[in-house]
Amino acid sequence: MNEMEEVSLVFEGEVFKARKDMLCEHSDYFRAMFSGSYVENEQQEIKIDVVDANSMKIILSYMEIRVIDLFEFSLSTLADLAVAANFLQITELITQIEHSLESQINISNWMEIMMIAENSLYVKLHQLSAAFGLLSFKNMQSEYVPSLHKLYWYLSHPYLDVSSELDVFKFGLEWISNNETGADALLITLCCLDIGKLKTNDLKEMKTLVKDYSDSLGAKVIDCLLELSSGEYGLCITAIENQKVVLCEMFTERVYNEVMNLVKDSRSRINTIEPIVPVWVVKDSKSDLVPHFLYKFSEEKGFEKWLEVAEKNLWGWHIVAWGLTKLIVICGEHGRGTGMFMRDVKVYDTLRKEWSWHGVELPARRHAGVAVVGDSMYIIGGVGGFRVVLDTAIIYDLKKKTFRNIAKLPDSIQNPAVCSHDNMVYAAGHKDIYRYEEQENTDSWVKIANGDVRMSYMISYKNYIYCMQNYFSHLHRFMPGVDEKLQLITYFSNPPSTACNLGNRLVVFTRTMCGLTDILTVEEYTGQSDEEKPKLIWSQSEPVMVVNDVAGSCSLVLSIPPLDVPTPSHHKRYLGRYNE
Repeated sequence: MNEMEEVSLVFEGEVFKARKDMLCEHSDYFRAMFSGSYVENEQQEIKIDVVDANSMKIILSYMEIRVIDLFEFSLSTLADLAVAANFLQITELITQIEHSLESQINISNWMEIMMIAENSLYVKLHQLSAAFGLLSFKNMQSEYVPSLHKLYWYLSHPYLDVSSELDVFKFGLEWISNNETGADALLITLCCLDIGKLKTNDLKEMKTLVKDYSDSLGAKVIDCLLELSSGEYGLCITAIENQKVVLCEMFTERVYNEVMNLVKDSRSRINTIEPIVPVWVVKDSKSDLVPHFLYKFSEEKGFEKWLEVAEKNLWGWHIVAWGLTKLIVICGEHGRGTGMFMRDVKVYDTLRKEWSWHGVELPARRHAGVAVVGDSMYIIGGVGGFRVVLDTAIIYDLKKKTFRNIAKLPDSIQNPAVCSHDNMVYAAGHKDIYRYEEQENTDSWVKIANGDVRMSYMISYKNYIYCMQNYFSHLHRFMPGVDEKLQLITYFSNPPSTACNLGNRLVVFTRTMCGLTDILTVEEYTGQSDEEKPKLIWSQSEPVMVVNDVAGSCSLVLSIPPLDVPTPSHHKRYLGRYNE
């Protein structure tokens, strides 16, 4: 092969001239073609059908100047470019395209990127984009779903992060209405639901929502489900079989069969969110030498060591979740009174299993209160240099990696209880609860509710903010904008250390009482009624571990959801009526 020889490449009728040595340097495909005994090695003009002309033009430019700005291209162009790079086996460009697509994933394009990844055999990108969408249902919009088949995959996936099956049905119904699919598609939406989680009130609302389709089979199936749900036995196979005659008379045998298949093939949702708490394994009294580990908790296995998050001598650090798949470690002082603070931001990605540092220098601070809203991290109060208790606060932009000062908290406070609720941040002072409010030219902390004691921990759950004090066993709550005073709800067995929101319940970790009690307990609270008492789900006598009650806690997804979930034949029958 004459490496300096020029060859003509034909793509979609367009001719490109390039040197063989340049092609071989970047492409394993061309290297094999021109170094072997292939007929193309002797040809002056080579036609390639798989690659489009625009992609080849971009690739040749990349080969010549050795750099490429992939962010200037649309996703559709990147999709074509990924196919071309894969076919031509340009390893470096393949990697760059994958990284570019991964960095662009957002709520409006994750499904498009997922399909690009699938077509381009980007396995990791395929998994990560799918996980992003499944864990972002609360912000998802129906117009971002391109087809009924994709709608079914999304809404029926067991790992979809939902708190209500009614919300899933509403999403599907909106998609059907916007795309004018027709009443038959109602049955596909019903196939997506975890039927066992439907409540009678959910079905009543579903019946109202489909009034425009009242004569459809889907609407009649909802009527039948409502009848069963209102009865003594609920939505189970045995109840349906036992009432076959009655149900066939009330509706029809076809409706009965559809309901039976729907319940039989219903897939249960799987809650992948796990509570994460900082734990000290107490071996001696030298707390400065105790490793800083996070533990995950489950009722079946109890506490399991998960991740070491900070150096042994770091004091006053804090953790907070950024979404459901990123853990942030922030603040702290390397040794008490040394004045050597950790001023960077440390992030752990639970799906990639990777640590990263932001390389920034934040104001010196330990024992701060921290909360995240979207991509903004609020760092409030704590202790600064020379052991000064702070009333200052900053907002750190997790994407831009910059920060700005905001209004001072009314109280100077160490370890302030801080939480986010409905995209706003709340902080507990010595008695009162404040909300951060920002207008065009001003910002301030506005008093929202007051209590009798300083709260140690606050957490958003459903429509309330729940408040705890780690010297008392009380559980308080208030509804922002409604309640002006904290309401005492119930009591725990021991004073609480911290709590995690798992979507359908709070998991609360209690603390031992300085020798008064030697039992570590974990309790759950669902908030389904005002009379509910916390339920003990785990306990250990004479524990060798202590929950770190000032370092925060969070709820995270620790593993990537599976991509492929088997589709029941009953569901395939409905999907088969619609083109992919």
